[in-house]
Amino acid sequence: PPPARALPEVWLKGSTHVHARASGDSTEPPAHVIAWYEQRGYDFIALTDHNRVSELDPANDTRGQVALRDPRAGLIVLSGIELTHNPEGCQPAGDPEGRCRIHVNLLGPTARPPGRLEWAERRSSARLDMYGAALTAQASLGGIAQINHPQWYWGMTSDLLVELAQRGVRLVEIANSAFATWNAGDASHPSTEALWDAALTRGATLWGIASDDAHHYQGNGKYPAGGGWVVVRARREPAAILEALSTGRFYASNGVVLAQAGAVDGHLVVTVDPAATGRYTITMIENGRKVATLRSRSARRRIPAAGYVRAVVTRDDGTHAWVQPVRQ
Repeated sequence: PPPARALPEVWLKGSTHVHARASGDSTEPPAHVIAWYEQRGYDFIALTDHNRVSELDPANDTRGQVALRDPRAGLIVLSGIELTHNPEGCQPAGDPEGRCRIHVNLLGPTARPPGRLEWAERRSSARLDMYGAALTAQASLGGIAQINHPQWYWGMTSDLLVELAQRGVRLVEIANSAFATWNAGDASHPSTEALWDAALTRGATLWGIASDDAHHYQGNGKYPAGGGWVVVRARREPAAILEALSTGRFYASNGVVLAQAGAVDGHLVVTVDPAATGRYTITMIENGRKVATLRSRSARRRIPAAGYVRAVVTRDDGTHAWVQPVRQ
């Protein structure tokens, strides 16, 4: 037979933070969750149940693989887990009541430990040690680490984010739709985007994620599906999608569709999809500062000799796309 032709790189829409019944705080069976995303044109999801690497079919052993079923079946379902630890009294301190949330997704783990995973650091109150325990779990399970809702009950700092990036973390949620108030920050706490910029300005390699953190799929509930996603530039294969996520070949969105987003000939080039309706504003952010704002469907800016430039595209309905930072 002739050799198989390589799949082309295309834009693929997906969610990296999805819960089903095994999480304990969602009632939906995985089949319903998969159908919800398939019916809305998603190309992939990662099933990230709390402290559990879930299999779709007990009879189908997927150990050693990054997906939970054959990609040809339709929606690509990446393996995943949300390493979930909710201690009190973390350092640096968070909210006045001492609440603390150490939640880290692993996307595409190849191990399949049975049942509920015990991984958390309970002897130390230091956030770095707690996140370090998640990275120790990552080393044994596999997968790409994603820091979830970093400003929930506060406590994330740019120092901590830089250290986590130095330890190999590449993904951080900047727009988890279930935590909009926390994402925005307040008079005493930076927004998730400001934290991201602070880490980027110090040289960290971190890619920004939008997600829905979906638990509820019937049009109600505290954590509804569909509020945020990523669009990766990759072949329609599980390993290629994970590679694109780990190297920043994607944009994050809660409504804006782009045709182009990335470096071209020494410039960051951003173009809204020609078929998309609405009016758009493109904001260029260079080393943490807004340096240009254009009412336009396309923009380009020279990549600085030092540091980075990224872009945010805002439609007149208030939805956004976040373009990943690029450097020389």
